[in-house]
Amino acid sequence: MTPSGKAIGETLHGCIPILVTPFNADGALDLDSLRREIDWVIAEGASGVSCLAIASEGYKLTEAERDTIVETTVCHAGERVPVVASADGPGEEPAIDRATRAVQYGADALMVLPPSFVAPGSDALVSYYARIADAAGIPIMLQDAPQLTGVAMSPALWQRMTDQIPGLKYIKAEGTPQGPTISETLRLCGERIGVFCGWGGLSLLDALERGAIGCMPAPNFTRLFAETQRLWQTGDRAQAEAVFDSGVPFAMWTMQSIDHSVTAAKEELRRRGIISSAKVRQPALALDEPASKQLARFIDRRMASAT
Repeated sequence: MTPSGKAIGETLHGCIPILVTPFNADGALDLDSLRREIDWVIAEGASGVSCLAIASEGYKLTEAERDTIVETTVCHAGERVPVVASADGPGEEPAIDRATRAVQYGADALMVLPPSFVAPGSDALVSYYARIADAAGIPIMLQDAPQLTGVAMSPALWQRMTDQIPGLKYIKAEGTPQGPTISETLRLCGERIGVFCGWGGLSLLDALERGAIGCMPAPNFTRLFAETQRLWQTGDRAQAEAVFDSGVPFAMWTMQSIDHSVTAAKEELRRRGIISSAKVRQPALALDEPASKQLARFIDRRMASAT
């Protein structure tokens, strides 16, 4: 149970898209576009929203901008869906500072990457997550992204954390292979932990089969993943697979890099009239002409379809 008394899957579950951070053409925050993005993903079936993540360009924001994004997201989402804010840092004190500020602005849960500037051992990781959880007082989602952080964690370590850190309630599994990791995590931790499928949601069907409670894709894929999970949970697995398969080629293409994912999401949302600009802050990998044309073709097909 969470501090609210709700079961794990009742607090966070389903499709929780990683919101992009909209910028004006001059690079300033575009909060009106952010509000439209929140409205749109909720209408598309989101069960929650996540801000300040890697794919939100959270690492390119000032501390004041981070506060503004959390406050705006929480205020606009209101009581409609929970808000997950990313809060991590190169050490315990910076991470705790970000975590407590996100809590002050009303975040419902925190997604926390491990520190990676200096490779931490198991004891250091337990201490890091324990101190953040104690300071925050709201559910913590551990983000396992070894491809990006270089920090490898195991289900056995997560079991130890779950035993020692009451506030650790979720794991976003992004390492590979995801499937066996999810199965072993749930075998060791049981119902104390809810597992989300990360890395663009590409392993969602396998993850659901193994007991995952949701995924965290890019915002432009909200309907695709929300509908896939809805159909799966109602027992219509053939249709769930058909819906999922319809969007996999584009989703896989975007996962060539974080910048592919962010650029694709922003360009599709811009073309749909959700955000005003597809501006990505620097440094970022610019798509070359063939990639830009391929992106345009993917978006053309998606805008002509239901998912």
